[in-house]
Amino acid sequence: MSGPELSAGGQAALHKDPLLFKAFSWISENPYIPKTNPEGIINAGVAANGTIKRLLVDKLNTIAGSFEESDLEYNSPNGSPTLRQEIAGIFNRHFYPANPIDAADIVVTNGCTSAIEMLAFAMCDPGDHILIPSPLYGALDNDMTLRARAVASAVKLPLEEAMSVSQISYFERAVNDIENSGGRIKALFLMNPHNPLGASYPRDVLRRFFEFGRRHNLFVIVDEIYALSVFDRSEIATPFESVLSWHDLDSFIDPASVVVLHGLSKDFGLNGFRMGWVLSPWNKDLLRIVTGYSVFGYRPAYTDRLITKLLSDHEFIDSMLKISQRRLAENYVMAVDFLTSHGIRYIPCTAGHFVWFQMPAKTCGKTHVKLGKASQSEAEATVWTVENELFVWEHMVRNERVYMPTGQAFFSPEPGWFRLTFAIDKDQLELAFKRLSNFI
Repeated sequence: MSGPELSAGGQAALHKDPLLFKAFSWISENPYIPKTNPEGIINAGVAANGTIKRLLVDKLNTIAGSFEESDLEYNSPNGSPTLRQEIAGIFNRHFYPANPIDAADIVVTNGCTSAIEMLAFAMCDPGDHILIPSPLYGALDNDMTLRARAVASAVKLPLEEAMSVSQISYFERAVNDIENSGGRIKALFLMNPHNPLGASYPRDVLRRFFEFGRRHNLFVIVDEIYALSVFDRSEIATPFESVLSWHDLDSFIDPASVVVLHGLSKDFGLNGFRMGWVLSPWNKDLLRIVTGYSVFGYRPAYTDRLITKLLSDHEFIDSMLKISQRRLAENYVMAVDFLTSHGIRYIPCTAGHFVWFQMPAKTCGKTHVKLGKASQSEAEATVWTVENELFVWEHMVRNERVYMPTGQAFFSPEPGWFRLTFAIDKDQLELAFKRLSNFI
């Protein structure tokens, strides 16, 4: 192709094809629809809370109303004062902040994807690194690198150390490796509760992370997008504690280094409304920068008004969250029963919409035999490899008609792992298990 040359960033974007999104075209071509396409692909992979879908649709239909003249105007790109005040109310009622959260502490964005990109722009120059514990939410690489051109650096951890203070040694090693190679690290990104492990970090682990951030002069981004999807509050479960609730945060890190993310997509089941928010009571300069960036992510004025109206019904919102947590717990039990009955290794979880599990190696061999890629004797010696994982995954989605993302999409330290979303309609979940049972 002749003509003007694309920028270096544009050329790099040509080669970005996130594995996490690869199967979406397969699903769109053959989606499971109970009445019209019951043999289609069941989506048990996208982290969307389908357990409260009907509840939300019914509620939104009662408050949608008609359009107003103000809906035709530009709205506040960082969220109207009334919207941000209602969001502050969510934090004040449910996150137990050490100090009350105010609307001025919040910048609304068109989803947390945009929020993460904005923070990458604000914190990093091209080529700067953001450390993330692995396995990790696979879209983070795209969010941080596609346009901001930061480097999402996965720190690979043994699963048994993923919630332990011992993992800090892996981060120290990553710092040494990156700096010895001439790189610079600007931030640490944590998801609490964790995606894909579905667990909350113990307080002592978070404290060590904050101390690590202070030692290396890093920003610490804490994504609490699943904070209100904690469904196990038993005594043996590690409780979720928002960083906003820490009265002694400044004992471990300069609070100006810390920023919190949250939004509508997960706890509120409103993925399609594309609304997230950045919160920092401690760093007004950072909020001013993100406010400036927010003009590139306007949401419709009508959407902001509708969500303000929804969030202002505190009784409904608080009741819905309780219903969601109860239904998530019920569906999780179904998932655990299925995994246990098939002798499948999984990581017990207490929060979120999914469970992280390792497909049996025999399934890998069985798939090779079924597709004529190996004999029965060869299949018995088959082990998980990166190539085998992708091979089995594509067959599972296309032919067994169950979509779950592969572990590689989450930068898994070892092959053979998958993330199963159980926060879907129970009938669909049961059918997904039936198909997986035959497959496994």
